[in-house]
Amino acid sequence: MLVTLICRFMASAPLDAVQQREREFHNALSDDRIAADQPPRDPDEYERFILAKLGNVMGCHVLDMGCGTGDLTLQLLSAGATVTALDLSERMVRIAESRVKRFGDPAAASFLVAPIEETGLETGSFDFVVGKWILHHANVARSAIEISRLLRKGGRAIFVENSGLNPALLLARKVLVGRFGIARWGTEDEHPLVAEDYRYFAAHFRWTKLVFPNFYFFQLADRQIFRFRHQRLSRYLRGADDMIWTRFVFLRRFSYHVILELGT
Repeated sequence: MLVTLICRFMASAPLDAVQQREREFHNALSDDRIAADQPPRDPDEYERFILAKLGNVMGCHVLDMGCGTGDLTLQLLSAGATVTALDLSERMVRIAESRVKRFGDPAAASFLVAPIEETGLETGSFDFVVGKWILHHANVARSAIEISRLLRKGGRAIFVENSGLNPALLLARKVLVGRFGIARWGTEDEHPLVAEDYRYFAAHFRWTKLVFPNFYFFQLADRQIFRFRHQRLSRYLRGADDMIWTRFVFLRRFSYHVILELGT
């Protein structure tokens, strides 16, 4: 039987201003009429990385933080995991639930509308916590504490995130994004993870690891400025990023994309 959970936090305390803006933004991105009918797609390169790092999840309890419309949730269910899908956007969660009912294993899934900083879930109840592009939307210090609390001893968390270790990208974000025709993707509240954020995780986990799966730098300029409108230019910029990632290993840490691995 599919159990849909509504977070106790929502009833006992209001969302803060940032959480409310994030909810409204992501609610506006959802489209029940289209996404709820979308069948599972093949994992993208980041989901493949997460799934490979998790290994065999048959019978494991996994928390999908920031589940969105349920792509990673469906992949985890297909691999045999029992999944709790959590998102701050009730519309996203509703879509994810509908897709699991139609394309997945609803008996192995539950759904929760809640902020990741205070989920209301039981301490030590998960073997794994995973997420894509979620931590940079949240209060990182509080999120680190909550993720550590939710994992059982020996559990692991794996997140695909935006990283802020490149000073040039941080400066461009501060002075250019949202101006001069340069697009802003997401809300003004979100921020790529910086050194202080990584220290929060180091303080609450037995070990942490950063993996830079690609060198996403020139492609970011393509996304923000050219909006991927010029196919030949996009190929050249991706090629430049690939060349740097391959030949200049010491520069990988300056990529905009990072895989954050955490262990209890």
